[in-house]
Amino acid sequence: MCFGTPVYTTTDKKELPPFLEQAYKKLAQQAEAVTDPTVKYTPYGGQRLAPLTTEQQYARQRGFEQARAYEPDLGMARGLTSLSVSPITQGDITQYMNPYQTQVTQNVLDEMRRRSDIQGQQTSDAAVRAGAFGGARHGVQESERMRNLREQQSRTAAEMGQQNYQQALAAAQAQKAQQLSGAGAFGNIAGQQMQLGQQGIQGLTQAGGMGQQQLQKGMDIAYQDFLKQQQFPYTQAATLGNLLSGVPAAQMVTAYSQQPGPSMAQQIAGLGMAGAGMWGQMSDIRLKEDIKLIGKSPSNVNIYSFKYKGEDGKYEGVMAQEVPWASIVGDDGYLMVDYSKLDVEFRRLN
Repeated sequence: MCFGTPVYTTTDKKELPPFLEQAYKKLAQQAEAVTDPTVKYTPYGGQRLAPLTTEQQYARQRGFEQARAYEPDLGMARGLTSLSVSPITQGDITQYMNPYQTQVTQNVLDEMRRRSDIQGQQTSDAAVRAGAFGGARHGVQESERMRNLREQQSRTAAEMGQQNYQQALAAAQAQKAQQLSGAGAFGNIAGQQMQLGQQGIQGLTQAGGMGQQQLQKGMDIAYQDFLKQQQFPYTQAATLGNLLSGVPAAQMVTAYSQQPGPSMAQQIAGLGMAGAGMWGQMSDIRLKEDIKLIGKSPSNVNIYSFKYKGEDGKYEGVMAQEVPWASIVGDDGYLMVDYSKLDVEFRRLN
């Protein structure tokens, strides 16, 4: 055994490879940056909701206008419908009576009287010629003529009056039918106006909706880009963390360490008095350094000061190679000296 010889030991431990250690440090820095409490929230400054397009605004205005545009026609339809279903009154008939009917009737009656008078005159003339004018027969004929005249005039007047009434009634009924037809026409017009208006509004709404959707898509894309920008540091950190999670975090590393062997002083202290002789045996020149000749013993043996390699202490003694009669080869191949065979004392100087 060589005292003072360095001792080599191996230790197995887990350590991060240098490139992984650097990557984890970068990940920690990124995590610290994105969770910095001093960094304030950045609100989105863009518009999120697309406004109404020009077409949609116009459609909205048209909708308000159309809601009242067909009211006049509907009002007419309602009014005419009400008139058409109301009962026909005498006033309705009277307004269609011929205002000249009385005069016409009177003319007809006068004509009938004229003709009757002519007939009466002819009868009187015949009676005069027969010498019977003013007789009883002539009186009966004249009376019968007047009765017939009155009956014909009454019948004619009644027939003409009835004809006038029927014509007026037919006219009043025709007016009711016209009113009902007019109500339907105005109702149809109102319905057509409403349908056309709704179609126009629907077309404007669809066209405006397409423009609004396109505008909304652009706003959504801008907002998503903003979110991606805000999330980019987190995404980078997460990506790096995911990549590192697939790599073994640590590797088994065998560390080699060199430790100095027990010092001479330590060994002597451990061996006690019996170690004094053994202490002197550790005198191979190959274990020493800073060797200086400081004198000779009475038997002319060289005495040196020296240090053991790896030791701080300084000692005084001989070199085993110079005293072969007092030296032996140890188990480790180094020479040891038995100072009991020499007139030199082995001692520590400091």
